[in-house]
Amino acid sequence: MNEQNDWWQVESSVYGGVGYAPAQVAEYTALAKALDDEADGFAALSSAWGSVALQLQSHRNSAPMCATLISGNPSMTIPGHETLDYATLGERCHMHATACQQLCDDLYATANLLIRAHSLYSETELANRRAFTELLQAGIQAAPVHGLIGLGAVATGGLLAGWGIDGKPDPSWMSTFTSPLQEGAISGIGALVGGVPIGKGVAHTDEVNKGAGKIASVSGPVKDIMQGNHLTVREVTTDVDVVRASGTVSESMENLRRLAEERLGKVDLGSGLEYGTIAIQRYERGDGTNAWLVTIPGTDGQPDSPFGWEQNVELMSSDQERRRRADSARMVVEAMQQAGIGADEPVAMVGHSQGGIVAATIASDWADDYTIEHVVTAGSPVANHPIPSSTWVTSVEIDDEFVAALDGAANPSTDNWLTVSGHVSPAPAPTESTVDEDGACTPGATRIYGLTPYDAAPVAGDATDGKEISHWLKYHQAAYHNALDIGSPAVERHEQHFQDTIRGELKETRYFEGRMTSTAILAPDSLSSEIQSFAD
Repeated sequence: MNEQNDWWQVESSVYGGVGYAPAQVAEYTALAKALDDEADGFAALSSAWGSVALQLQSHRNSAPMCATLISGNPSMTIPGHETLDYATLGERCHMHATACQQLCDDLYATANLLIRAHSLYSETELANRRAFTELLQAGIQAAPVHGLIGLGAVATGGLLAGWGIDGKPDPSWMSTFTSPLQEGAISGIGALVGGVPIGKGVAHTDEVNKGAGKIASVSGPVKDIMQGNHLTVREVTTDVDVVRASGTVSESMENLRRLAEERLGKVDLGSGLEYGTIAIQRYERGDGTNAWLVTIPGTDGQPDSPFGWEQNVELMSSDQERRRRADSARMVVEAMQQAGIGADEPVAMVGHSQGGIVAATIASDWADDYTIEHVVTAGSPVANHPIPSSTWVTSVEIDDEFVAALDGAANPSTDNWLTVSGHVSPAPAPTESTVDEDGACTPGATRIYGLTPYDAAPVAGDATDGKEISHWLKYHQAAYHNALDIGSPAVERHEQHFQDTIRGELKETRYFEGRMTSTAILAPDSLSSEIQSFAD
C-alpha cells in the first residue's frame, strides 16, 4: 500500500452563513485577485531566473577549451584568460528561482484561503452546481437506463482506480469518483419515483423528498408490520461521563461521536448505554432560566431500534405528517417531553446522519412546540427540510460521502444557514515534530483528528489502512476544525450563536433509550389496570 494514502487531510469551503454587502464582496474579490496577480508575477520571475541559469550553463558549455574552466578553479589567474564563476552564478540563479516560486505558492495559498474563508465565489459556484444537477437530473429522467449505466461505469472506474492505489478493492473510491454526479443522479431518480415532470426541478429542488414520500407510503406500513409501531422511551442511567459539558460546536460534535461509537460498541467506555440512545443536557443560565442541548447519533440499524434504516425514508418525505410519524423523530420528541423542555426555552440540537435529519425535522415540524434556536448537522441530507428562518443551521458535509447528497440538492445559502463542505485528500505522514500540529498538511488543510482514547489530547489519529468512507464523524470534525482555522467570519458568527444558545452551567445530562415493539409495553400499574378491566 502506498504510504501517502495512510494519512488524510481535509480542506473546507464555506457557503452562506453571513451576508456581505456588494461593496464588501467587491473589496475581498479585488484583494484576492491582487494576490493572484502578484503570484503570477513571482511565477514569471522564478521562470526568468531559471532561464538565466540555463543560459549561463549554455555559455559555460560553449567555452570548453577555456583554460580557467578546465583547471576547475575559477579563482585561478591565468595570463590572457578571463572568465566568470559560472557555478556560483548558476547556484545563485537557482536560489532566486526557488525563492520566487515559494513566494508565488504562498500568495496563491493566501488568495485561496481568502476565497474559501469569505465564500467569495459561493453564489456562482452554487449556481453552476445547480445548473449541472438539473441537467443531469433531466438526463436521468429522459434516459434512466443509459444514465444509470454511465453512473455505474464511473463508479466501476473509481473502484478499479482505488484498487490500483491501495492494492485492494475499496468501495469508498466509488463514492469519491461519482461525487460530482451524485446530487443530479439522486434527484433524477427521485423525480422518476415521485412523478415530477422533466424541467419542473428548475423551480423546485424537492424531487427526492417527493420520491421518498411515495416510497414511505409503502415501506412505512411494511416496517410497522415487521418491526412494530409501538414506541417505548425510557430514561437510562450510567456512571460514565459519556456526553460531557459542552460550550462549542467542536465539543458538541466530539460528544456526539463519543455517544455514537459507545452505543454501537465501537468503543467501550463501560457505560452500559446501548443502541437507540440519545442525550439531553440542561444548562442553567445566570438568570436562572434553562437552555438545552440534544445530542442525536445516527442510524444503528438494530431490529427493534427507532433509528433503523427504514426511518430515514420517512424523515426525508415531503409530507409533514409522514415525517412526524417517523419513529426516530417521535422518540426524540418524547424524550424532550420527559426531560421537561419548556416551549419557550432555547434548544440546540446536534446530530449525525439520521440524527441530523431528525433535528431538522423537529426544527421544521415541531416549531410551534419548541424553540429550536440552532441545529448542527453532520453528513445529513437536509437541504429541502422547511426549517424556519428563526432557526440557525450549521451543516457540515464531506463532498464524497454520498449520504449528504441524498437530498439531491445543495443546502440553502442564507445568513442563518451555513454549510461547511470538506474535501478529503492524502496527507504526508507526520514526523515527531508535526504530530501535535497540522505542519505536515498542505497549507490551509487540517489533518484528520481521531481521539483514541477519548481523554487523549487532540493530536493526529492513527494512520488508516487505505481510504475510508468519509461519512465517519471524525471527517466532519476535521472539516469544521479547518473552517475555524481559516478564519471564516461566517463560521465564527455561527459558532458564537451556538455558544450563546447553550451558555450556562451544565446541571444535568440525561440519556433516553427507544425500543420498537409490535404491542405496547405497559408499566406495572397500567398492566394491573388492564388485567382488572379484562376480569370485569
